[in-house]
Amino acid sequence: MDDLETPLWPQAWVRALLPTAILACLEAEDLHGYAIGQALGRLGFGVPKGGSLYPALARLEEAGFVSTEWLPGPSGPARRIYSLTAAGARELEAARVALHDVSGSLGASGTTAAVTSPASARLIGGDSR
Repeated sequence: MDDLETPLWPQAWVRALLPTAILACLEAEDLHGYAIGQALGRLGFGVPKGGSLYPALARLEEAGFVSTEWLPGPSGPARRIYSLTAAGARELEAARVALHDVSGSLGASGTTAAVTSPASARLIGGDSR
């Protein structure tokens, strides 16, 4: 993808899935905010503005899904580094299961499938934890 700024999906999907996408970005490595934005762009979410990225990161930290640490920058001020916690890894896996279930229920057969996992029932039911 040449243009990291432009999301591949409708904006409503990007907004709804931003927290899950952030957790996915942190799965492989700890990142600072700018690097998370770039990783989101590479995933097809577009590079979010700070006004949506940093509040989402704050909510993830408050929920215990990410932790933060200030580290000295290589050639400048300290950077806040975000890390996926064990709770965040569980939340990411639950979200992946739920998204798989949703995708299956929208299959080409024209029929809807029942919710097949407790994780998707929890997420679909609106419980954020």
